[in-house]
Amino acid sequence: MAPGGMAHQADQTAQNSRLLQFGCMAFFLFNGALVLLTSSLLVFLMEDYNLTYDQGGLLLTIQAVGNIATSFLSGPLALRIGRKRTLILAALGFSLSLGLVALAPPLWILQLALFLSGLAWGTCNNLVNFIIVQVSGGHSGRISRVHTSFSIGAFLAPLLVALAVRLGISWRWPVALIAVAAAGLVLLAVFLPIPETSAAGERSAPQNKGYLRDWRLYLYMLLLFLYVGIETGFSGWLVTYLTGHRHLDPSVAQSLLSGLWIAMIAGRVLVSVFGHRLNKSRFLLLEAIGAVLAALLLIRASQPVFLALAVFGLGLSLSAFYGMVIANASHLVAESPVASGLIMGLGGLGASLMPLLAGVFAASQGIVAGLWALFTAALCLLALTVVNALFPHR
Repeated sequence: MAPGGMAHQADQTAQNSRLLQFGCMAFFLFNGALVLLTSSLLVFLMEDYNLTYDQGGLLLTIQAVGNIATSFLSGPLALRIGRKRTLILAALGFSLSLGLVALAPPLWILQLALFLSGLAWGTCNNLVNFIIVQVSGGHSGRISRVHTSFSIGAFLAPLLVALAVRLGISWRWPVALIAVAAAGLVLLAVFLPIPETSAAGERSAPQNKGYLRDWRLYLYMLLLFLYVGIETGFSGWLVTYLTGHRHLDPSVAQSLLSGLWIAMIAGRVLVSVFGHRLNKSRFLLLEAIGAVLAALLLIRASQPVFLALAVFGLGLSLSAFYGMVIANASHLVAESPVASGLIMGLGGLGASLMPLLAGVFAASQGIVAGLWALFTAALCLLALTVVNALFPHR
C-alpha cells in the first residue's frame, strides 16, 4: 500500500476510534440515568403502589434479572443480527421501558417495564464494555471515561427527580423526558462505525476456552458480583434509608443520592486522566478499604453533615472500581465475548441479589439491618481485593 493510502487508513481508524469512544460514552450516559432512576424512584413507587420493603427490593431485582438474562442473550443476539442492531434494540428498550414507567401503569406492567429496562441495561453494558476494551486495547483511562459518562447520567437522573419534587411537579415528568431523549440513541447507533464480526467465521472457528482455566476469571467475576451488588444496594436503598430512618426531607435525600454520583464522577474523571500511572490491583484494594469505612460511617452517623460525608466517601471509593476490574481483566475480556459476558453477568447477578437481600433484612428487622448486610458484602469485597493485590496478573 502507498504511504498516502496508509496515512489515510490510519486517520480513518483514529476517527472511527474517536466516534466509537463518543458513542460508548453516550450510551453509558443513558445507562446510568436508567439504572439510577429506578433507585431514585423506589420510595415513590413503594408509596404509589403501597409496597413493603421486600416488595420494593423485588422491583430492583426484576430489573437486575433482565440484566442477568443479557449475559446469555446479548452475545448470541449480536452474533445473529450484528452489534449495531443489538445496540439499536438496547436504545429502544431504554425509551420504551422508561415511557411505560412514566405512564403510571398497573403493577404487573411496571414490573414488565423494569424487566425490559434491565434487558436494555445489560445489553448496553456488555456490548459497550466489549467494544471499548477492543478499541482502546484495555487502556484504563479510556475505559474510565466511558464509566464517567455512566456516573454523569446517574447523577443527573435523581437530580431531575429532586428538582421536580421541589417544584411540586410529578416525578413522572423527568422520567418521560429521559425516555424521549433516549430515543436519540437509535439515530446515534445507526451512524456509529461499530466493528462487526463474521457470524459464520465465529461459528466455524474452534472455540478457545483457555480462559476458563484462569482462576483470575472467577476472581474478577466475584469482584464484580460484590461491587455491583454493593453499588446497586446502597444507591437503591439510600433515599429510603435517609427519609425513613434518618428523617431527612425527600428532596434532600434525592440530592444526596446525586451527591453520591458527583463523587463517582470526580473519581472516574481523575482515573481517566491519571489511570495509566496507577497500579490497578493496589488501587482496587484502596477503593475497597474506603468503601468499608464510608459504609460504616453511613450506618452509624446521624448528623446530616456526617451522612453527606459518608455518601461522598462511598461514591469516591466506588467510583472507578468497575472500570479498574475491567482493566485488570482486559486480557480475558478482549480474548472472548463469552469471558466478558461471564464477568459482567455475575455483576448483574450481584445487582439482582444484593438489593433483594437488603430488602428482606429491612422488612424483617428494619432498614438499618439491610444496610448492615451490604456492609458485610463490602468486607468480602475487601478480602478479594487483598487476594488480587497479592497475586496480580503479569
